[in-house]
Formats: sequence, structure tokens, C-alpha cells
Amino acid sequence: MILEKSSFVRGIWTVGSVSDGATIADPEVARRFEGCDVVEYRVDCWPDEVERAAEVMAAAAVPALLTVRAAAEGGRNGLTTARREEMFRRLLPVAALVDIEIACMAEFAGVVAEAKERGVLVVGSSHDFERTPPREELVERIGVACAAGADIVKFAAVAGTAADLAVLASLLEEPGHPPLSVMGMGVLGRVSRLLLAQLGSVLNYGYIDNATVSGQWSGSRLRTLIGEIRAAG
Repeated sequence: MILEKSSFVRGIWTVGSVSDGATIADPEVARRFEGCDVVEYRVDCWPDEVERAAEVMAAAAVPALLTVRAAAEGGRNGLTTARREEMFRRLLPVAALVDIEIACMAEFAGVVAEAKERGVLVVGSSHDFERTPPREELVERIGVACAAGADIVKFAAVAGTAADLAVLASLLEEPGHPPLSVMGMGVLGRVSRLLLAQLGSVLNYGYIDNATVSGQWSGSRLRTLIGEIRAAG
């Protein structure tokens, strides 16, 4: 599925993440996607289901976000760079978006180039499971991601204080910022996902089967709440 970039990046979308291989193997899996705008396929969580995932991604009416997460940023199963690239290449033809860590974008420049050729939107991501980095550090990463070909830049960071939320929110309030997906994890994770969606976070992540980090809503619940808040605004 090809998304129209200029209109998509102006939207506020809810992503439901699939991290359980049993979900992909379920013959009725499509019914579980109904509460989300985008489905993230966390392929690193179930590397033995790649061929089944290709079938599901091709058949599903909901846009597919392909993620093969690096171990250093929360990925599972200790996948090598070569194995990750193999998975990216196999599933890019049936993806609408692909997530590659900012720290790995140079390493996967060929995957980024192929995504561009196919009209697949590139999400350059960064995950910090210990803190919210200083704003200046995050701004620098935005520049690196955009220079490497990211269409959307994603930050997920542990948010434990109001100051952490303020740092994340400030990225979305900066005039002329590129399309951003910003969220907190941990104590203020759930609050952050509602707040930052209202400020313009393009992709707002929940889960379809199992939460992968603390502070997540289910995707369907998150979509409902974001919609209710926006309607009341």
C-alpha cells in the first residue's frame, strides 16, 4: 500500500503494534486491526513468521509499518545486521512505512534507498529506556535523521517528570519542524501519548496483543481517547 506522503504526515494516526507471533499466525488476524490506523509488524519479535507476515501485510486493509528493531534499542532475538536486512528486503514490497533506527540509517542506506524507490515512508527512530535526552540532543538527531532520508522522525523516551514532558512537547511546538512521532514511556507514558497526539505527533503507538514497553495503551483504546479529546477541543 502506497501512502500519499504530503497528506499522511499532516495527520494524527494511531499505530497498533503486533509483537506476538501467535497473532500473525491467527487465520482471523485482520479482525484485530480494526481499531488502528496503522499496524506495526515487530518482525524482530517473531522472526520465524516472516512469510506469514508477508501474506498478512499484503492482504490487510490497514497500512503496514515494518519494524525489525535493533537489539540496542529494544529489539528481540539478537538478530544480526545481515538477518535484519534480509527481513527488511523481503517485506518492503508489502509495507507502507518502514522504521529504521537513526543510529542505523547509514548502515541501512540501501534499505532506505529501496524504500524511497517503492514509495514507502521512512521513519527514523530513536529510543531511550533510561531518560528523556536533552532537547538539544534530540534536535541534533532530527537533523541526522532527515539528512539520512527520514520522512518522519520518531522519539520514544522514558518520561518521569513534567520537565521530561516539556522537552518532548517542545519538539512539536518548534516552528517548521519535520513530521514527528513523539511519545513517553514509563510513569507518564500514557499521559504523554494523549498529550503529544494533541500537539501533532503523527504516529501514536499502542499495542494490538502485548505491550512492549511500560506506558502503552492498547491501540484501539488510544485511538478512541485521542479522538474524544480532539472532538472536545
